[in-house]
Amino acid sequence: MNNIWSDNKYINAAVNVLFFLMGINFLHYGQLILPVICFLLFIDRKLKFEVGSPLTFVVLCLFAVSFYAFSEKNFYSVMGFTLPMAYYIGCNIRYPSEENLKKLLYLLGISMSFHVIANSIFEYIVHGPHGFFFSTTHYDFWTREKISNTATAINIDFLLGAIYYLLFHEKDRKFRIFALIVFSLSMFYLLVIGRRTPVMMLLLCFGFSFVYEAFILKSASENLKKAFCLLMAMGFGFVLLMVLAYTLNVFNCREILMELHVFRKFTDGFINDERFRLLFGAIKLMPEHLFGRQEISAILGEQVHDFWVDIYDYAGIVSWALMLVYSFLFVKDVMRFYRCERIQNDFKIYMTGILTIIVVQMFLEPVMTGASLFAICGIITHGLTERLTLYEQ
Repeated sequence: MNNIWSDNKYINAAVNVLFFLMGINFLHYGQLILPVICFLLFIDRKLKFEVGSPLTFVVLCLFAVSFYAFSEKNFYSVMGFTLPMAYYIGCNIRYPSEENLKKLLYLLGISMSFHVIANSIFEYIVHGPHGFFFSTTHYDFWTREKISNTATAINIDFLLGAIYYLLFHEKDRKFRIFALIVFSLSMFYLLVIGRRTPVMMLLLCFGFSFVYEAFILKSASENLKKAFCLLMAMGFGFVLLMVLAYTLNVFNCREILMELHVFRKFTDGFINDERFRLLFGAIKLMPEHLFGRQEISAILGEQVHDFWVDIYDYAGIVSWALMLVYSFLFVKDVMRFYRCERIQNDFKIYMTGILTIIVVQMFLEPVMTGASLFAICGIITHGLTERLTLYEQ
């Protein structure tokens, strides 16, 4: 890999290794690697501090302070301070080319997917074949402790967002095969433990990437259109085949399918009435509990599975408002990225899937306290794209 972070080959190599270790959440302390990366970059820049947007950095710093001040003092309360660090890291790539950004995002995607594979191996060892396929209890490879479904599945997302580009545009054949194997192993595990979200995210990223290339850029070749339509037809045909097999009970497959946890999750329905009850209940309680400390979830008896409610419940209206301001700044910078004419369309196609996955998951999943490593990687991506946009200008 060519130098990306520094002219010093040792610092450059160290940051790349630390990036990989952060992605696999080494020893379950991936977030705590960020201060080390910041220190190395700060020293390499000869103590010169530089970010793409001072306003964005200040908003993230204020969010970190408020998140700590208004929340219960535990491990998660200090996680807010990693967000401005993540933005600083993204803004301080030394050579912000499209190829270098692609390498870094691939590195994050592969390393985070390795964590999924490691978890699956450990779970197989703990439970055996039967437990691996049907259990809903999942374990972290590093800590040997139980982890949530969200924290388990969301690690595949950065690689998932790049699958469209890998299939139709990646020129390095060996890397494409390697990345698809890693993705397939990760996706297989998530399917057999019944995770529906990666399937929906894959369809969403595929759809947005194809629409952007075919109808906005109008650059999709006829072969790509045919390949995309063929994939969609195969997917639809597979779903139809499953429905018919289940309805007609061909070869007693209904009993076999019902034994699969993932099939039961899909047939249970996508709309979870309990989740909506908790969400609406939390919204009603918001005006009465403005300052966090998890008072809302204490009243409801359960944590609400939502990014915005999670922040409000954990650290109150001040942190919630600051995250809302950051979200507007993020959207503004994404729009500027797509308007930048000097950035090649090829890279914009690649980033469409990545940015789709970041935006959707940040708005749907409680990543701040449930999967904070994903939030960190999302903000690093923001810094990287902003640095590229400003550099290109």
